[in-house]
Amino acid sequence: MPWEDRISCLPDSVLQSILAMMPLKSAIRTDVLSQKWRNLWKYSLSSATKLDFGEDFANNLSAKEFVETVNRYLLMNDSKKLERFHLFFCPFDLFASDIERWIRFATGKGVRYLDIDLSQGFRNPVDGEFTDGRIPFELPSSLFDCDSLIDLSLSRCNVISPLNLRNFGGLQSLSISHSNINEEMLQSILTECSLLEILSLRSCQHLGAISITVPDLKLKRLTIGDCLTADLLEIDAPKLQSFHYFGGLCFDTNFTNISSLEDASIYSIGRNSELDYTNLLTDLSHIQILTLCTATLVHLNQNEENYVDDIIELQNLQELQFLMTAMSDGYLTCFYTFFSICSCPFLEKLFIQLPIHVEDPNEEKYGVRVRLNPAGLDNFTFDHLKVIKVTNFKGSTNEMRMVSFLLQKAAVLETLVLVLPFVKVGNGKERLVLSILRGQVLLLRKAAPSAQIILHEFGEEDGFNPTHLEIYNDYSCLPIIPCMVAA
Repeated sequence: MPWEDRISCLPDSVLQSILAMMPLKSAIRTDVLSQKWRNLWKYSLSSATKLDFGEDFANNLSAKEFVETVNRYLLMNDSKKLERFHLFFCPFDLFASDIERWIRFATGKGVRYLDIDLSQGFRNPVDGEFTDGRIPFELPSSLFDCDSLIDLSLSRCNVISPLNLRNFGGLQSLSISHSNINEEMLQSILTECSLLEILSLRSCQHLGAISITVPDLKLKRLTIGDCLTADLLEIDAPKLQSFHYFGGLCFDTNFTNISSLEDASIYSIGRNSELDYTNLLTDLSHIQILTLCTATLVHLNQNEENYVDDIIELQNLQELQFLMTAMSDGYLTCFYTFFSICSCPFLEKLFIQLPIHVEDPNEEKYGVRVRLNPAGLDNFTFDHLKVIKVTNFKGSTNEMRMVSFLLQKAAVLETLVLVLPFVKVGNGKERLVLSILRGQVLLLRKAAPSAQIILHEFGEEDGFNPTHLEIYNDYSCLPIIPCMVAA
């Protein structure tokens, strides 16, 4: 039976609806499918209410080609209203007037979701800071005349002080990164944007203090990342439900009202990790979902003697995730110490992300006192732990020790998932490695005889994922997107 192209037989209106849901570059490529599809994307573009000039669109284009293409496509758009507009570009001074015109185009059509991402450029893989020498783009006043926005994302954009936010009363979500926003501007945002529920501040190096204390704040989700100049963090947000923090912990933290907080993540590896995490964990003691990095574990281990009679109670904790940067003897000791210091009797899910590399067992950092036999945990058990998932499992000695400990302490465990590290180029040995590791793990003693043990390669779906999938910046994994050249 000859192959029949039933999709091309659909009415043009249906095909245009399909194209409207596709990325613009993909929609344009349909032009070569057949005579039926030729120029169909142009009709779709003319009425499109969602314009995405993002990473996929920008790839392999010079800045001049990008600007010419965007200008041409915007002339083709006749929609009365614009729902979304996404721009991914580099803040070239040569094209500042074009960027301003694109913003006026979007705001003039009453855009509701606006993402001006000018972060394309050369960045340092250590700290994510730009090294291309270009200055941030200065936002035009036309942006602040727009009263239709409910979601605004700005990256590598500076604002003029004083901020005029009288038209932003309907804004519900705001993300700002690599900007000149300061304490006064932040207070204006919190005061004027009365419906704001989501706020993200990343790499805002003009913030000396981060004060989230405006009365009647509706904020539900807060993300703060690498605002390195801030030495004060204070939060009084009774409706806050989710808090994510990465970077060096501020010298002074003050949480006065976070009674609604349900989940939090703290990641400070590679930043200042010598500060006191004890008060922070105490403030977060009522949450249900928690993600921590090894800096917290190291701090608790170094101050273990302070918790002999006063442990940290995490009575509501149901899901815990550890982001481990190493699994040497010292870090394994810190892993054990956490459970001797922090009580989490109702923990149900435990996720552990191991490093891809195998740690040198002779390299001990932070002066951790090694203790491979976890003293004080002889009678310890996980009475409600049902799911354990370990990612980047390689079967090293300390990884096997950790898994053995968990299997022996989890009395009602239902599933243990072990995921091998990602392999760029497979050589056929992965299945052999899986078989060997499976045999080794099955020999381990376990408190729950019926517990299922699953081992699989990276990328295979197993149905078990942490709530916090992407909650910290790993600049060593920046997307490989060629930086535009002006010509």
